[in-house]
Amino acid sequence: MSESSTFPENFNQRMKIKLGEGFAAFIAGMQETPPTSIRLNPRKPISKFDTDEKVPWCQTGRYLPTRPSFTFDPLFHAGTYYVQEAASMFVEQAWKRINPVNKAIRVLDLCAAPGGKSTHLLSLMSDDSLLVSNELIPNRNAVLRENITKWGQANCIVTQNNPSDFTKLGEYFDVILVDAPCSGEGMFRKDKNAIHEWSEKNVAQCSLRQHDILKNAISVLKPGGYIIYSTCTFEQDENDAPIAYCINECGLKPISIDFPGITKTPRGLQFYPHLNKGEGFYIALMQKPNNEAVSLDAAVKNYTHNADVAATATPFLEDKEAFVIFKRGELIFAIPKFTFQSYQWINSHLFVKQAGILVGEQKGKDLIPAHAMSLSVHLNKYIPRIEINELQSIAYLKCESIKINSDIRGWAVVTFNHHPLGWIKLMDNRANNYYPREWRILKDKA
Repeated sequence: MSESSTFPENFNQRMKIKLGEGFAAFIAGMQETPPTSIRLNPRKPISKFDTDEKVPWCQTGRYLPTRPSFTFDPLFHAGTYYVQEAASMFVEQAWKRINPVNKAIRVLDLCAAPGGKSTHLLSLMSDDSLLVSNELIPNRNAVLRENITKWGQANCIVTQNNPSDFTKLGEYFDVILVDAPCSGEGMFRKDKNAIHEWSEKNVAQCSLRQHDILKNAISVLKPGGYIIYSTCTFEQDENDAPIAYCINECGLKPISIDFPGITKTPRGLQFYPHLNKGEGFYIALMQKPNNEAVSLDAAVKNYTHNADVAATATPFLEDKEAFVIFKRGELIFAIPKFTFQSYQWINSHLFVKQAGILVGEQKGKDLIPAHAMSLSVHLNKYIPRIEINELQSIAYLKCESIKINSDIRGWAVVTFNHHPLGWIKLMDNRANNYYPREWRILKDKA
């Protein structure tokens, strides 16, 4: 059996036409074990991966020599790093091309789950910028919210909407990332289901869907704004063709991105596993013509703190003056002041699932602190913290009881290597574990 017979015959024929003499090397590369890569969270610094190989196009990207069990690494659950395919980290180069001085802007990640590119954007953006991270499918949206919560930054709103719903906002965003649903060819060696699901019909359907998503994205992009478009496929119909549509039919301007060793296509860049240390990935950059923009969020109302709610929540925040505190039902949220007006506008038009930091739930006069607050980089440094070891951390992450010797009583954050994992409540004779049960580790370490 030849190596190429692993993949659909029509796929092989298309790639032979595309690559010519390079096809054999491509197929050999597709049979190799994929590299393992992670991206560090600069707001939660660790030294664990200091000696590992750097990803050339991402300052915080690292290649690991072997794939560890991330499930049993407390630092992974603390949000100190994200496990991400290396080629997709190239979004950083597009960001540097369009916002080199890192000014405050509004960014939309339109197809955001599971959250790799959203958390990457949060690390690249200035603290006074806003990211709206969208995912329509409910279970994927839950994963997205979990990963953004672990990353710990407050300048993000998570929505659950069709791309067409965003047209209600008008020309609103400075940068839109469209990591488009695609035929997934670039992930064949990591996801065998992608091989079984591939067909030329699916490629055609994906191409149509990508055109629709881009059309909606263009309508909510500010004049002078940028679209970063990416896929994990090799198909011209899903890569250069949608970009050509945006340029020829919608008037967008192509913006060149160059990087040594990455294959240039007529409209973008293509990663190949036999040429680059990563999976199949395509990226292109476009700019909307710079006519006069219309600001639409000036019509929303101003907001005044509820003094009692603010008094309950602000002790948990490092810089309470930087946030607006508001209540939805019994839940109390903190959102950066510079994004609150945008939150009001977005919330009045879209289905918002998460905004800023969930501080906690009001129970009478008390506040039950939320897990999101414990993982936030904005957590007050004076909140009591209790350092635990690796075995205790795994037990905690399984939602098991752990023995704590401490004079502290009441709420405290447990930490591993000084990075918060979540809340416990210390009583005279026990410590109650408040790690979210839906996030808990379900298996035993081998």
